[in-house]
Amino acid sequence: MFQFIKQFLIYGFTSVLAKVIATLLLPLYTNALSQAEYGAMALIMAIKGIIDLFSNLNIHSGVAREYNEEGVDRDKLVSTGFYSILFFSVLTLVIMYFTRDFWIGRVLGVQGHEAAYTVMLLSLPAGSLFSYFGILTRIQQKALLYSIGHLIQLVFQISTTIYFVLFAKLGIIGVFYGVLIGECVGIVFLVILNRKHLKKTFSTSFLKTILAYSLPTLPAIVAGWMDRSFGQFLIGKYTSMEEVGIYSVALRITSVLMLFHITLSHVWHPYVYENYLKPGFWKDVKRIYTVAFLVLIVLSVNLSMLSNWVVLLLSNKSYLPASQYISILMISTSLAIMGNFVDIGPRLTRKTRYISQSTIIGSIVNIGLIFLFVRRFGVVAVPISLALSGLVSYILRSYYTKQQVSFAFPHQYVVMLIVGVLLTILFKMIVSGLVPTVIIMLIMDSLFVFYIFKSFKVMELIGKLLDHRK
Repeated sequence: MFQFIKQFLIYGFTSVLAKVIATLLLPLYTNALSQAEYGAMALIMAIKGIIDLFSNLNIHSGVAREYNEEGVDRDKLVSTGFYSILFFSVLTLVIMYFTRDFWIGRVLGVQGHEAAYTVMLLSLPAGSLFSYFGILTRIQQKALLYSIGHLIQLVFQISTTIYFVLFAKLGIIGVFYGVLIGECVGIVFLVILNRKHLKKTFSTSFLKTILAYSLPTLPAIVAGWMDRSFGQFLIGKYTSMEEVGIYSVALRITSVLMLFHITLSHVWHPYVYENYLKPGFWKDVKRIYTVAFLVLIVLSVNLSMLSNWVVLLLSNKSYLPASQYISILMISTSLAIMGNFVDIGPRLTRKTRYISQSTIIGSIVNIGLIFLFVRRFGVVAVPISLALSGLVSYILRSYYTKQQVSFAFPHQYVVMLIVGVLLTILFKMIVSGLVPTVIIMLIMDSLFVFYIFKSFKVMELIGKLLDHRK
């Protein structure tokens, strides 16, 4: 338990800083770019997420899974992963470049931003290799060096982005220049750390083992991307690029919570693989799950309550409609984060196809609901559909874990999350003003603290600690 918390804090620092800075840059983007430009940037960023997947095939996860296995040739394993990612990322870049007219015109509808799309493609190999060497640094327990590498990347990305957008006035292409430069600099540092494993060797047997683990997870990742990003494309198709910009601001703000998702992906799965045979492991799983969910509930309710003022603080009045989407997005974001826990069964048993199945089913629900209701109810149908699909996927993953490892997660926290967020939406419809909002927040937070103290017998634990010291 304490080992997990320590690693979470160490690796979480960089993720927290990156997400916070990215969110704090919103005023720069929303004032330097028009809503249509911001919407175009968001769509290119969104498609980058799925292209990144095909440029690396999630190979780093397969390498991480095999790295600690007894007797494995780590040099051959790491080198095989490196050359494979390099090959697939360059191949993806070439294919996407020569078909760029189709993607820019037919899929994204961002004509006039061809240069930004091209720079985004150039960052594909850099981004895939940066993630790969970051994972290698993590599984070697080099926490400080891992953080330094990501801080270097972050400093170069943010500083160059600010220069290109604010001073050079390059528009959205400046954002992608910043991404490319930051990842290239970060790669140099991380490659130096892991150079001992890089040899002129390649193993087809290792590649088969890696892909046998990573490929079954790809449909789940694709479905997860579609859940998060496909709505943006449909908004652009059925409404306007300005509406894409407004909804994307809501996504950006709620993505602050995704720092938990990023950190957990770096810490939780390696922690599970290293400790699942140890005594008391499942007790620790339940405790960590409970703490994480309770923290997410508090953050979700409070951010939902303050969404109007958060939008005004980070953008301007023209983006105020984004506040109504933030509350609903809290549900899907929190469930996505907790998915790291409830898919533990399929991961331990290597039956990762169950993860894909649950995510795909949830994605089908999401896309179907969006197609049915977005033209009738507008943009609000997108976050609602996303919340319902997230709930379906979460329940299925939890079921598969119970089936595979006979471990059941408590579901009352899911109910608490949904009810809490819905209450905040109802409150915001009735009451306006910062002062009454803060008062209600304090009351709700106090009740929540009372629940924690009562349910977990905090005072009894404190009393036992005091008695022990005497």
